[in-house]
Amino acid sequence: MDPRARPGEVIAVSAIGRDRRGLIAALSGTVTDLGGNIVHVEQSSIAGLFSMFMLVEPENLPPGLDAYRFAYELSMRGRDLGLDVRAEVERPESAASRVDKDLRVITIVGSDKPGVMHAIASTLAQAGANIERLHHVARGDFMAFDILADVRGVDFERLRHDLRATCERVGVDAVVQPDSMFRTRKRLVVFDMDSTIVDGEVIDELAHAAGVGSVVSEITAKAMRGEIDFQEALKARVRLLKGLRVEDLERIADSLKLTPGTFDLVTTLKAMGFRLALISGGFTFFTDRLKRDLGFDHAFANELEIKDGVVTGEVVGGIIDMARKGEILRELAALEGLTRDEVVAIGDGANDQVMIRNAGLGIAFNAKDILKRAADGSISKSNIRGLLYALGATTADVKRFTGDA
Repeated sequence: MDPRARPGEVIAVSAIGRDRRGLIAALSGTVTDLGGNIVHVEQSSIAGLFSMFMLVEPENLPPGLDAYRFAYELSMRGRDLGLDVRAEVERPESAASRVDKDLRVITIVGSDKPGVMHAIASTLAQAGANIERLHHVARGDFMAFDILADVRGVDFERLRHDLRATCERVGVDAVVQPDSMFRTRKRLVVFDMDSTIVDGEVIDELAHAAGVGSVVSEITAKAMRGEIDFQEALKARVRLLKGLRVEDLERIADSLKLTPGTFDLVTTLKAMGFRLALISGGFTFFTDRLKRDLGFDHAFANELEIKDGVVTGEVVGGIIDMARKGEILRELAALEGLTRDEVVAIGDGANDQVMIRNAGLGIAFNAKDILKRAADGSISKSNIRGLLYALGATTADVKRFTGDA
């Protein structure tokens, strides 16, 4: 670095104006001509407006030019390009303070509306978090933006609670992840089936066919809220299904309704190279069908005992409950040669808590409060495509595979 530049000094440059070809080449060339080294740059062109931010180190300044004169000259030359260029000399924080940061990426998704960004930013500010970077990854009727925030010294659990409350109030969803290389290196996505991939509870459909719908629905609701043990709840419900015929199961399987947006979500994830799995407390009769039709790589569920074409009211083998779901996720990661940080888990009920916690990223989808508290973020039915943005997809990715932004 030039001896006339003080150690650690950088020049913060911002430029704005009407967009036209060659602006980046002209600005970067001017910086180089003046002896500066560009160490960070962000640029965008929106609605015909050009904006650019640079950090420049004054490394090889010519005689008679210090950092302050450099900033002035750059501002003057920016005017010749038709841009409002502002350059200021700054002394950035020390390397020691950067090491101590606890950086999180917060992805906000939902319908665009006034006040969303203010509400989220205010919640972070009140908690003591510092926003270091913010940028939109999707614009239009459906909006998504990423916030890089330093939560060092913040009561993180309280922040998560307050952020959930704010999102519910303004009608958006949030996913919070550590700022690490694994954010964009996820390789396996594990889904629950009922009320996640499938819009509703399959066992309730079975119960209606068996004429015991109201009884089974109440047991299901209590189990999903975590009010009764899942294994006992499943056994009780399966006993009530005794006498159903395979033809009844086939009819229900043929009429399964996917959660709106699920087909596009799964198709896009597959096209992006993810491995996909179903881990369900439901039944293999239905997960096997979904695996075949949607292209899942793995599927795990409970097996209904069927004899002579009739459901006996028993389950074959061990039951996949909350603990077993978590174990299967770990086993799948090992089978695929992945660490937990490369695995995403998505579910909706109390039975998904361990699976959610055992994944590198756990998403509560249209979920009960008990799961939202355990998850890294929550996404509602209307924002299902938001999962793609939380996994690093761009608007172009989403358009390419779904035909929609």
